[in-house]
Amino acid sequence: MGCVTLETAGDIAVIRFDNPGKLNAFTRAMRAEAVRLLAEIGGDAQHAGAVLTGAGEAFCAGQDLNEAAQWDENTPWVEEFEAFARGLLSFRKPLVAAVNGVAAGGGFQMALMCDSRIGHPGVRMGQTEVRRGLASVTGTWLLQRSVGDARARELALSARLMDADELHGLGLLNLVVPPEQVLEVALSACRRLAESPAGSFALTKGWLYDSLSDELGQVFADAVRQHRRAFESGISQAGARAFLGGDHRASP
Repeated sequence: MGCVTLETAGDIAVIRFDNPGKLNAFTRAMRAEAVRLLAEIGGDAQHAGAVLTGAGEAFCAGQDLNEAAQWDENTPWVEEFEAFARGLLSFRKPLVAAVNGVAAGGGFQMALMCDSRIGHPGVRMGQTEVRRGLASVTGTWLLQRSVGDARARELALSARLMDADELHGLGLLNLVVPPEQVLEVALSACRRLAESPAGSFALTKGWLYDSLSDELGQVFADAVRQHRRAFESGISQAGARAFLGGDHRASP
């Protein structure tokens, strides 16, 4: 089973997703633990901000399909993902993604919900869910807000992964640095964001969250309906089983 760990680098917290052999794909429990840690860090004056990253050579490949293959239409995983998304977006301190490898599906969405993203030339990111039998709703919405409808449509429906050059050109990676520098540069970026007065930074992030909260609620309500239909029909379970039957890692 995977886990989420907390480390400290001076005044910056480092939250690390770790699921060996599965490109750090997250489980329901891992997402819940990340939300708990963010709430803890948000209330601790000793932490100026947080960096999200993955163990080894991957950032996060999204949902662990070994777990998803056992779900049905009554599994409240979309509601739990909404709590995860709101935990990220409502974090009032700087939140930076140290994208140390592939970020796909929910892992890609996690990176997009951070304030800044640092990657390296080998990074690949994308919204791969339609290939896995999952309706691509929240990720497509995030892409629409990030790169516009036309590009979001192509990316979500093709489920392709973008390379670092394309990601940087679209602003989905803010900086591209050598692999060994990703975490350190992400920590520096987090500290630079934290140089602003904490009060004004928190108020600005609070407004950013409030400005999309109602829209976010509607998107997740839509996601619940679409995912329930997919699981009722068996499309999603079949997609997970087919994927796992070909490659038992939760890779994109």
